[in-house]
Amino acid sequence: MSMAQERFVSIEEFYAMRGKTDNLLEYVDGVVFMSPSPSVKHQRISSRLHVKLFAFLEGKKSDCEVFHAPFTLHAFLSV
Repeated sequence: MSMAQERFVSIEEFYAMRGKTDNLLEYVDGVVFMSPSPSVKHQRISSRLHVKLFAFLEGKKSDCEVFHAPFTLHAFLSV
């Protein structure tokens, strides 16, 4: 179960927090969530899915890439 902080933080504060911990942190709309480590079952499924997706894309003319978690993703919505 993720636990949210009670206050909103800036993206700069979030990056500072990430630099001070080994915990998995997520930042969503100004709220920081701490994520638990994935289970062994989750890791098995994730690994197998990664291998299959990689094999499917290998040799194809595509800009798609497969990455295994954890992976930092920066998504910005422009309105």
